[in-house]
Amino acid sequence: MNTPEKRRSGGGGGGTNTASSGAGGSNSDNLPVMPPRAAMASTSSTGGDDSHNAGGTLLERKRKEKGGRDKDGQQQQQHRRQQHSEAAAAATATATAHVLREKDERIAYLEKEMAIMEREFHQELDKLSQAESETATFWQGKHSALNQQFLRTDTELRLLRAEVDVREAEREELRQGVEVLRRELQDRDDEIRRLRGQVRGLKDFVSTSTRTDDQTSDEVFGDGMTKLGNGLQNWVITNFRKAKLDLSKASDDTLAELSRLVPMYEELVHTSKVHLLQSIVSSILVDMVFNAYYVGLSEQETQHIQQMERLLSSLCSSTDVVNQWRSSTLALLRREAHHLHDNTDAFAEAVMARITHLLDSIITTSPSTSANSQQTTARDSALRVLVKNSIELARLLVVQKARLRVYMPSILPHQQVLFEPDTMEDMGGEEDEDDNLASREIGCVVFPGVIKHGDENGGHMQYRNVIVKARVLCSPEE
Repeated sequence: MNTPEKRRSGGGGGGTNTASSGAGGSNSDNLPVMPPRAAMASTSSTGGDDSHNAGGTLLERKRKEKGGRDKDGQQQQQHRRQQHSEAAAAATATATAHVLREKDERIAYLEKEMAIMEREFHQELDKLSQAESETATFWQGKHSALNQQFLRTDTELRLLRAEVDVREAEREELRQGVEVLRRELQDRDDEIRRLRGQVRGLKDFVSTSTRTDDQTSDEVFGDGMTKLGNGLQNWVITNFRKAKLDLSKASDDTLAELSRLVPMYEELVHTSKVHLLQSIVSSILVDMVFNAYYVGLSEQETQHIQQMERLLSSLCSSTDVVNQWRSSTLALLRREAHHLHDNTDAFAEAVMARITHLLDSIITTSPSTSANSQQTTARDSALRVLVKNSIELARLLVVQKARLRVYMPSILPHQQVLFEPDTMEDMGGEEDEDDNLASREIGCVVFPGVIKHGDENGGHMQYRNVIVKARVLCSPEE
């Protein structure tokens, strides 16, 4: 290699120059003096000249001899010094040569090491160059892919922005269209309200001109009968829970009426007192209120209307016409119920009197006190509310075009009346299913049910719908 060779040649030259210059310096410092002979010849020649010329004395001759001996000693000393200097120069040259050889060997070793390091450096450089090339290729590919992705995303973004602009324009158009439609809708709503007002006015006119009936949904009757039955149960429990029944002091008329209302009362006196009392009150309400043609009419007025209904039935072939006439006629009477107010109050008092008289006849009473009087007054007031509610419900039932009849199963003495799951509901707390109760005998009817015959127009009388099931008490199993 150029650099080590130059270093090597330069070093060698420097060492040689140093040796030569060192030798030269030593020679220049220790130059040999003139040989003694020459000095002596020179001296003798000089002295001959002096002796011939001046004739020197002995003393001068001795001095000269002594000076010559001194010069010879100096010359020998100088010669020894020169030999010593030459030996030293030779040793120095030998040491210099040895140092130069060591330096050459060191230079050769270093050149070898440098060659190895240079090869390794080139190998590492090649590896690093290859890795850098691969890394550059990888990142170039990444950059290219990202650049392409960026271009695609930028293109999509531009397209989306363009689409957004289009949508904004469409939205603005739609907003304008919505405003137009909203104004049109407002105009239509105003027109609809105006037409509805006209239709409502026409309906009111037609309703007030031709309407003679009030039709009510079945749910109203179901809720009314349920509330009435619950009210009766609460009234009995509140006022007769602690009362004792005693039939030994009852009159024959009382026992006869009790037997007619509840034929199996003797079996219920000691086992089902509350149910027996409910059955008595329910039977009286059905007999006097719900079985009446229309509560508040006198017997003569009732006969006249019933005769007219029978006449229409004989003249018309369809029952719906007769039912519509009956419904319209009784609805007119219901709207003019204030004319029947006095008759209605008298009728309600008669119903209450019959109930209280019968119950007081079979219940053992304590001596009359002010507390008992207050209890009796509260009992009668609550009963009056029940009776009036029954009257209103009965009137509402009879003004319907369909025939709604209160269903009170008839129980005859010494005859079995079995439980009917379709029309009856057991109040005895039995855990058996209705199908298992079908073979059980009924002890009493606690509260009646309601059955509807026909449709809303009074026709199709063959249709039957059980609106409310009758509450009954089944006899215990033997």
